[in-house]
Amino acid sequence: MADLTRPIFLLTDFGTRDAYAGQVKAVIAGIAPHSPIIDLTHDVEPFAIDEGAWLLETSMSALPPDAVVVAVVDPGVGTARRGLLVLCEGRAFIGPDNGLLSCAFPPELRDGRGGASPDVRELTDPRFHRATVSATFHARDIFGPVAAHIAAGLDHRLVGPPAATPVLLPPCCGQLPALGELRGEVVHIDRFGNLITTIRAAQLFPAFELQIAGRVIARQVRTFADAPPGEPFCHADSSGYIAIAVNQGSAAATLRVARRDPVVVRAR
Repeated sequence: MADLTRPIFLLTDFGTRDAYAGQVKAVIAGIAPHSPIIDLTHDVEPFAIDEGAWLLETSMSALPPDAVVVAVVDPGVGTARRGLLVLCEGRAFIGPDNGLLSCAFPPELRDGRGGASPDVRELTDPRFHRATVSATFHARDIFGPVAAHIAAGLDHRLVGPPAATPVLLPPCCGQLPALGELRGEVVHIDRFGNLITTIRAAQLFPAFELQIAGRVIARQVRTFADAPPGEPFCHADSSGYIAIAVNQGSAAATLRVARRDPVVVRAR
């Protein structure tokens, strides 16, 4: 099976200051040395499951059909929470059962309408874990090794039995509490200080204004250079969600906004 080169993608809140991400890669390389390892990000806000789930969801369209994804934002590591493998259209998603892997499930399951579930397995077979498993580092000792074995050709059914009722987050979108109004929040602040919201661009009214941190933002542009420097504006981000930005500046600093702060869009 060494000739297989199924790619492995990593998304964590480990950062790059410590050796955590590097140790996960080292273990994977020892099992599946021919599989490329690609970092989606290791800079999810610590413990922010919702942000990690959103980042993973907005990366889905870029993932190849044979991707093996290890996603770890795991404040419950070492507790009774399960480790899961989820198959979604040929891709394999591996991580904790805390909602982080929600994008691998159909929207109708996530919002409670029912429907068919993908194949979900609990990671119980120790043959595909490291010999010694730390109570606080399942990414290195369980998730990474399982991902490497899957990338090297292991039948996913061998990792453990089917797992029912996984934890799922609802689809990320703006809520409609009243006619002509959308409510959401800042789900991610990128390194430029752009504020990405949970409101999908496709939900927007033909004419609208956005309110955040006591400021009303009516300027809507297609791209950053369409706004004067220093002026906050909103636009459809490449993720498909509405974002607030400042041309050549930080919207987070300008507006003094943090992740999870509320956002309101009203029709005009």
